Amino acid sequence: MKREQQGTTARPLAALVMAVALLAGCVADHPDPPPASQIRADAANVVDAREIVALVPGRAAADRLDRGARGQGFGFRERVELAGIGLWMLRYEIPAPLDGPGAIAALEAIEPAATAGVNHAYVPAAATPAPQTTVADRFDYASALMHWPAGGCPARGPIGMLDTGVDPALAARTGTRIETGDFARGAPGPDSHGTEVAAVLLDPRRLQGTALYAADVIGRSARGREEAGVDSLLRALDWLAAHDVRLVNISLAGPYNKLLDRGVDRAVARGMIIVAAVGNDGAGAAPRYPAALPNVVAVTAVDARGRIYDKAVRGAHVDAAAPGVDIYVDTGGAGHFVSGTSMAVPFVTARIAADPALYGAPAGAIRQRLGASTIDLGQPGRDATYGAGLVVAGPDC
Repeated sequence: MKREQQGTTARPLAALVMAVALLAGCVADHPDPPPASQIRADAANVVDAREIVALVPGRAAADRLDRGARGQGFGFRERVELAGIGLWMLRYEIPAPLDGPGAIAALEAIEPAATAGVNHAYVPAAATPAPQTTVADRFDYASALMHWPAGGCPARGPIGMLDTGVDPALAARTGTRIETGDFARGAPGPDSHGTEVAAVLLDPRRLQGTALYAADVIGRSARGREEAGVDSLLRALDWLAAHDVRLVNISLAGPYNKLLDRGVDRAVARGMIIVAAVGNDGAGAAPRYPAALPNVVAVTAVDARGRIYDKAVRGAHVDAAAPGVDIYVDTGGAGHFVSGTSMAVPFVTARIAADPALYGAPAGAIRQRLGASTIDLGQPGRDATYGAGLVVAGPDC
């Protein structure tokens, strides 16, 4: 990744992915992009209201955009090559009196190959403390609910993760190798969320011989919140692609962003599988991203009885469910229980990592194969609450 910094393709696979994105005999209806009303509603959910980001496909396009942008008064912030996903990213300060939509239009007029967008914010699909009254009957129920093979399974390749940082001591506790990359804006946030998600993913009772590439994308933004900008997510995807990481766990959720859409398209076109949390904004909330992108596997959370997590986002884009309520995690010292769609994602990621028929397969094929082996929940067939149902493992690794 090459960077020039100063202090201060359209979607080629979209039609193919939608054509093959079958789950339990139904086409996955991923709202991509969402209605204009939802885009407007999310317009202010950005890490920096005066920043605009653009993606272009090569150095020549980056040069043209940069010359034109500076000529129109855009304040240069950064230019970086994302070689792993085949794009260049440029960041500017928006000149007055332009707003976000005006800046997008200006940059895309300067360089027709550019995709420009505001720098939307993404936050952990937060794991919340669970009541400590059910320890005896719910201790590590998840493996039994998913029919996970006793003794765990070998991982078929490295796994990536976009989240907060991860406690490095987790590597020794789980017998795994953890490589870290820091892509957070501003001061880094606490590492508790990322460590909890990684502890579930790396538990040797599920996976063994795992190499985790953990990208820390959560930092304190210009508006004083612990969140990730879309630029941080793109940098992290580029880093993972450069290390040939084919399977990525994302327990973050936020607005639709066409920069993220384009970056995910590039990563998926180069063989990456992305598994993401649907989010914890509740049943009436709009779809959250990247889970709602058509080439991402969207995961919701259920409890020990297969009931939906009450804060989970619903929608036609939901692909499948996994345990995510009262999940016991041991991050060192005393274990504790957490809940959230964040915690469901690593179970599905582990299921893919352990299966040679899934690891490395396209997202649509993964949906179809997972759907063929799920336990139906809720209304018969695919639905907007559980997707195809509860993901379960086969009898063997």
